Amino acid sequence: MANNLKLNIGDIIFNLSADKGISLISDKLPHYSFRSEDRSEVNLWFRHDLDIHRYDSQFEKTIFDARPSWRLDYYKAKYRLKTRDRIMFLTSEFNEGEVYFDKNRDSFPFVYPLDQILMINLLGRKRGILVHSCGIGIRDQGLLFIGSSGAGKSTIANLWKKERNAVLLNDDRVILRQLDSNFWIYGTPWHGDAKVYSPCKVRLKKIFFLKQAEKNSIRNLDSFSAVSHLVICSFIALWNRDAVSFTLNLCSGLVQDIPCFELNFVPDQSIIRFVKDRL
Repeated sequence: MANNLKLNIGDIIFNLSADKGISLISDKLPHYSFRSEDRSEVNLWFRHDLDIHRYDSQFEKTIFDARPSWRLDYYKAKYRLKTRDRIMFLTSEFNEGEVYFDKNRDSFPFVYPLDQILMINLLGRKRGILVHSCGIGIRDQGLLFIGSSGAGKSTIANLWKKERNAVLLNDDRVILRQLDSNFWIYGTPWHGDAKVYSPCKVRLKKIFFLKQAEKNSIRNLDSFSAVSHLVICSFIALWNRDAVSFTLNLCSGLVQDIPCFELNFVPDQSIIRFVKDRL
């Protein structure tokens, strides 16, 4: 069994290492499609621990409490991220850490919410943002279909599956980053009901904020409305003032360069032609 695995998620390379007896091979999980051989930026070591709950009362300051799902604390000059069955100790830049979990659990150790909370913290350090959206690439144009739960992201993804030459990045969570003067969208392993995920990236060209309707229609959004919608549907490290400031600035700059629209759509194949005619 392999005790080392590298993943490229959003052009951030994770190096996962594990103690003997912990398998990092799981070709049935989306993460395995994101394998990489590049130099790692984030290094994590996974270890067994018979009693992770012994750390429950040992912390200096609670940073963010989302129990019972997870909690972020400050502990002995490190951050401590605790979920129901795992606990991670991280350096101040969130790029080095150790993860402990019960040895009786044999599942893949780098899972929700551990992986996503770590990513949100990393992106908030001037890397990018994780957006509640469906990401599509068509004719080298990256399209974001953004909306909260129930807005139709998975429906849009399922409709695009029937289109040739369409690259489906993800139907629920997409990473957005600015590199040089361009904005890029990346697939992630964290899919929704459509189970769409891909390690690919595409240059972002247009953003559509979804709203199901009885007729397909579209309207331009002003910058203020676009930023507001984007922030609402982004996963932000609210516990970090610098991360919040960075995210707001990124969103403000994004809507100045990328056309943003409200897309009222009928959930059938007609919306695909409607969007393609406007590319």
